[in-house]
Amino acid sequence: MLDAAVFAAVAVVVGGVVAVTARDGRIVVLGLMLAAVAAALVASPLPSSLAVTARILGAMLAAYLLWAAAGSGSVNSAGSAIGLVAEGSVAVAAFAVGLAIRPVDPLAGPVEAQAAGLSMIALAVVPLAGRDAFRMGVGVTLLTLGGSLLVGAWAGPTPSLEQLAMAALLVGIAGATCLLIPSAEAEEAAETNAEGTEAVEAEPPSAQPVAAANRAAVARGQAFQVIAKPASAALDDSQPVRPIEPEPRPRPMTADPIEPDDWLAWGAPAPEHVRRATTRTGRRPPVPPPTHTEKPAPKKPTRSRPNLHGKP
Repeated sequence: MLDAAVFAAVAVVVGGVVAVTARDGRIVVLGLMLAAVAAALVASPLPSSLAVTARILGAMLAAYLLWAAAGSGSVNSAGSAIGLVAEGSVAVAAFAVGLAIRPVDPLAGPVEAQAAGLSMIALAVVPLAGRDAFRMGVGVTLLTLGGSLLVGAWAGPTPSLEQLAMAALLVGIAGATCLLIPSAEAEEAAETNAEGTEAVEAEPPSAQPVAAANRAAVARGQAFQVIAKPASAALDDSQPVRPIEPEPRPRPMTADPIEPDDWLAWGAPAPEHVRRATTRTGRRPPVPPPTHTEKPAPKKPTRSRPNLHGKP
């Protein structure tokens, strides 16, 4: 006839597998609560009602703390790194080993407590090897439950004070896990922002193509003004870049005043024959002095006199 400790040990193993492999944080919390409540019942004989009540209340309070964090959406388990089948196989293998070995002969407690304790310790290895704060809290909880089951199997029934201490330890582990989750998320967000900033700084600026007309103008030595455009906008070859207007030349510092006509002559381009001669020889030929032609003096108009005698 099967004892109640066998069903309790199976419930502990099932709760541990669910807590390790589930991806939803609320299902993980339910698995932990099932394992913690059933672990208090894997004993022969059963502890006193007061000790069992304290153990169950501690497990429920620890589950409530994790449930509050999981209900807000900030907790989401990544699941098992090796999969549900592998975790179940590990738990079953550890349970079978616990049923077969006898490190203490005779055992002070039920052999099912030893098998369930080895299963909890085997399931806690993978979560403890990761970097997720929530999964590490799950691993520490399973490790604590496994240790308590092994102590109950090797040392005999757990006293009431030890049950109360175990309940307080479970609540402390759950509270510490809830406190570490926001800091871990903040560190991950900071690392993500730092990687994004480094990627933006390392990205070279996109080179915009230069139009054919602008390249030809640059080859001729002309200065053009390049208008900045966003990287997504394409440069249109049909619209050449606007040339830079030359700055006006400064007025020469001379002692004699310059007349407006002289200003026009000074700013006018060189004559055609001077430019051609300069292009052929490379030197500017002397400009012949201007010839001044004397204009005839204008005749003064004669004033007519009145005809007083009637002569033609």
